[in-house]
Amino acid sequence: MKCGISQVGDSFLNRKAQGMFCRANISVKNVTKSAHLFHADGTVTAQDASGREYDPDGTAGMYGNDDASGFLDEINPGNTVRANVFFDVPKGTKLKTITFDAGLFTFAEDAVVTL
Repeated sequence: MKCGISQVGDSFLNRKAQGMFCRANISVKNVTKSAHLFHADGTVTAQDASGREYDPDGTAGMYGNDDASGFLDEINPGNTVRANVFFDVPKGTKLKTITFDAGLFTFAEDAVVTL
């Protein structure tokens, strides 16, 4: 996790943070027996110590990944996708956890990673 990023992208295509971006470099492996779609928006959230929850900034994610990873990735069984996920948070915010949503149609529990 790296915070304090003011802009993602290049000089032509970029996204400026309202506050600051926190970049999480994540790795997602498909451990099931069939292909699954991974999209950081709606799947990953970040939380601060006060319990506030932040969604990823999808536009920053498109500009902050050279190969568009994290945006509608179809992951076949056994394969892994690495992606940068960006959260636009108020300046000075310290993120405490990242939660990976297991989905509505599964019996698995959400995965919570403490930072």
